[in-house]
Amino acid sequence: MSIKGDPEKVMSLLDHLEELRRRLIICGISMVIFTVVSYLSVEEIRTLFIRPVGQLVYLGLADALMANLRLSLAAGFFLSLPVIFYQLWLFVLPGLHRQERGLVLGISLLTLLFFMLGVAFAFFVILPISVHFFLGFAGEGLTPMISLSAYISYSMGLLLGFGLVFLTPATVLVLARLGLVSPDFLARQRMYATIIIFVLAAVLTPPDVVSQVLMGVPMLVLYEFSVFLARFARKRENKAAAESPR
Repeated sequence: MSIKGDPEKVMSLLDHLEELRRRLIICGISMVIFTVVSYLSVEEIRTLFIRPVGQLVYLGLADALMANLRLSLAAGFFLSLPVIFYQLWLFVLPGLHRQERGLVLGISLLTLLFFMLGVAFAFFVILPISVHFFLGFAGEGLTPMISLSAYISYSMGLLLGFGLVFLTPATVLVLARLGLVSPDFLARQRMYATIIIFVLAAVLTPPDVVSQVLMGVPMLVLYEFSVFLARFARKRENKAAAESPR
């Protein structure tokens, strides 16, 4: 059975797939380059990464090598984020109307900025505090011997978690632009949001008040900033609707 279709649409689809493949290749090459560069400085990266805990041990013969590779890959991905976002922007740009380009670019930059802020906040603030908390349980007769692999897994999960949590403003802005949430709705749910935020902070952080506050307070600030962004987006929409010809 033969399938007949519009040659222009088929060609357009093939062009889009080819463009996507080209952008993905560029992102992959960027990842490889930054990963190799990171591996050349992996000793410095590992020293910085394990500074909160100090001395680590490794149990398996290949654990140190695998840890170096994981750190290099993580650093390569983090350094490649601007390139990845730029390639994504170039891919979606032709399909956007002129008035949509500024909005999509702003949301993309906001997403990149807040993800990096979340990772940096977790690395420089939360990780040292949580390590200090857990090491505080080592009393008389207990010597902490933390494996390199376990520490990297814990740290990576913490950094990724905070990076995703810090995407709240960009997510709310997208939902507001789609009409799924409104600033009034977000403001009315502030009390419930506060409860949910501190429950999440209690789950995602060690069971001490300091760590929970250090995560809960930034999440509250991000929520309030999200309400502001939703109101800003609503005002822009109302202004554009008022100025558009009827």
